[in-house]
Amino acid sequence: MKYWLWLTNLQGLTLRDQTLLLRHFGAANEVYFAGGDLLSHVEGLSQSARRALEDKNLDTADRILSACYEKHIQIITMQDAAYPNRLRAIDQPPPVLYCQGRMLPFDAQPVVAVVGTRRATAYGIRSAKRLGYQIGRCGGTLVSGMALGIDAAAMEGALSAGAPVAGVLGCGVDVVYPAENRALFRDVAQWGCLLSEYPPGTRPEGRHFPVRNRILSALSLGVLVVEAPQRSGALITASHALEQGRDVFAVPGAIDSPASEGTNRLIRDGAMLATNGWDVMRDYAPLFPGKVGYRPGGQSLDLTTEQQREALPEQPEKQEKPAQTAAPDEKVFDKTESRPYIELDTILSGVEGDERTLVMQLAEKPLTTDELIERSQLPAARVMASLTLLEIRGVVRCGHDKRVSLAGAESS
Repeated sequence: MKYWLWLTNLQGLTLRDQTLLLRHFGAANEVYFAGGDLLSHVEGLSQSARRALEDKNLDTADRILSACYEKHIQIITMQDAAYPNRLRAIDQPPPVLYCQGRMLPFDAQPVVAVVGTRRATAYGIRSAKRLGYQIGRCGGTLVSGMALGIDAAAMEGALSAGAPVAGVLGCGVDVVYPAENRALFRDVAQWGCLLSEYPPGTRPEGRHFPVRNRILSALSLGVLVVEAPQRSGALITASHALEQGRDVFAVPGAIDSPASEGTNRLIRDGAMLATNGWDVMRDYAPLFPGKVGYRPGGQSLDLTTEQQREALPEQPEKQEKPAQTAAPDEKVFDKTESRPYIELDTILSGVEGDERTLVMQLAEKPLTTDELIERSQLPAARVMASLTLLEIRGVVRCGHDKRVSLAGAESS
């Protein structure tokens, strides 16, 4: 083991050099004991790399081993059975992975990477959390970079679905970055694993994150980009995915939103459009029979329970006793007498997607179309198209004051 740690932490040796050496010799200990004559046969190896290999000091390897033992961090090399074949097959796989938590059987799982901007909008956060939950419910294993914004929201959604999860870091697995995600790091390590190619104690550096993105895409069957501006690390992950032959999905955003310029461009260039988790998982069902399926369970694939609670007001329980049981001088205001509240469950059972989102926004009170666009965070064109369909079906109506309400509701 210490020879692997020596090789991967040797100053002056690049990842490309490590890949060339391991492909030539097959194992780190063979590299360690190779002399100059043998090294001269490694095609493409630079002179600086040959000089670096003259350093045979194992102190750094011993320190890393000690730190991993103390912090219960597992070390997985390319020779180990637990090392994912999906990762081993890429051009420059990490020779060593550090794992905190339970190493997942990635090759046997329908893994999806969910990525996006750190500076996400409310629409992006809601979409990521909802899609993370839905992917988990449909049988997916979710991986992310554990950053603020889209990454964290998707991971929270998957955890709420009880799905296997993994975070791939640009620092040591014992380093919480960003600090705001401390609780999320703890949950992921408990229910899945944190992975890194960097040894314990490695601080987050900007150059680490684009490099780690190739691991995110390699572990996955597909990469879902939820929200990304034109210049975004998420687009680097999508580029790696295409190079590695993975699927790329993107969530559409408003055409005037800078945060969605990258995702909308991906769709324009051929990425598969995704508006729910089943859009992502559908094609993987034949590959994983019994694991992947449309499983809404007791919750909607459009909104998680928490999001439904936030969108809908608390509904009073229906009165089983007749209203006459109230005191003669007591005024009774029972909202269950109005049609929208009586039939809300029935309405919701017949709509999905954008239409369902709009119905739930209208459950509390009538709204103008501008208010609906703002509250739902949906593009104006999709809101208007969905309202037209709902009006044709008699679910909503537009009053003279231009406010939209559920059919039967007061438009005041």
